[in-house]
Amino acid sequence: MAATGTDVQRLWTAPGELADDNRREFTAMLRYCVTEASSHRLLLADVPRVEFSAADPERADRIERMIGEAYRRFGGPVKRRSSSKLDQWDLPATPAGGTGEEEGRIGPGLYVGGPKTARLVRALDRLFGELAARLGADEYTVPAMVPWSTLEKADYTHNFPQHVTATSVVRPDLDALDRFSAAKDRQAREAELEMSPVVLAPAVCVSLFERFGGTRLAEPLTLTATGRCSRYEGQTDTSPTRLWSFSMREIVFLGDRPSARAFREAVIEELIRLATELALPCRVAPAGDPFFTKERPELANFQAAMDVKYELVGRMAHSGSAVAVASLNYHNQHFGKGFEIGFGDQPAFSVCLGFGLERWAEWLSGYLDDDPATWPALLRDRC
Repeated sequence: MAATGTDVQRLWTAPGELADDNRREFTAMLRYCVTEASSHRLLLADVPRVEFSAADPERADRIERMIGEAYRRFGGPVKRRSSSKLDQWDLPATPAGGTGEEEGRIGPGLYVGGPKTARLVRALDRLFGELAARLGADEYTVPAMVPWSTLEKADYTHNFPQHVTATSVVRPDLDALDRFSAAKDRQAREAELEMSPVVLAPAVCVSLFERFGGTRLAEPLTLTATGRCSRYEGQTDTSPTRLWSFSMREIVFLGDRPSARAFREAVIEELIRLATELALPCRVAPAGDPFFTKERPELANFQAAMDVKYELVGRMAHSGSAVAVASLNYHNQHFGKGFEIGFGDQPAFSVCLGFGLERWAEWLSGYLDDDPATWPALLRDRC
């Protein structure tokens, strides 16, 4: 929607500074505040401002109220208990030629990667599969969809509603099939659809938790799988690192508290070793999840205080921006309780390590030539 000369023009200014570690998610949440704006522009200084226009004062007031609420949820600094485990952010590294972003966008958040991306994704999945094997993981396959009940057990529908992608099917009715087939426009087709009992999987681990739901483990269990995941990203559709559909390799651990904590420490050491061997600008540091709902301040501060999440964050070659390429999450007993997975006489503790393969490929391709013979040995040997 384009602004017109009769639109209401507004400038929203934050009441205070925005902490560095909240800027990315505040920017993402802003997309959910300006859908009715004719145009908008974010000025992300220490004190952020949003210029926007709307068709009428009532709509402008609503947009301004939502932006203010978004700031309230992200405005306070998150007090993290731990510091970075590795910081090589300022490591010198020469960008490769071009922009580091291949052409290939075919829809909102949908990219078709070229040969370089395909080689990197294959090499990375082999590399992370070998890491999983060192950690004792057994390999599984997972579907690209899960039942709604799986997301509800995971509490995903409550904590991350902004990422959920529901699915619809043509009603199981012969007349509906004929009308859908003959429909001339989207509105006519939508009239024949109904919500399906499944949703696109936002993560690999939820399928693995469902697979072992209702079981009682006699010994710790380590699992790994690569699958297609889908996370809606609001109005964003132009960034090759914020995809709606992407590939994820995950490693999941289930056990008691001491073994889960030991597994997490082993994974942190593996991430440090991997980052050091790649010798590219990145850091391994505590992080938080993108909670958007009104409980966000409490959830974010609880997560930070409990020291439950770390990310391997890469510095993009051409923009210098930060992109999380690996995420390590210590869940305590959250999924053990939700999926009724027992260990001994109590719910199991769990840990999950996820690698976004396309994000990794986009990060690395900014520093690597097209010829795999010039790549670091740990990638070259796996092409």
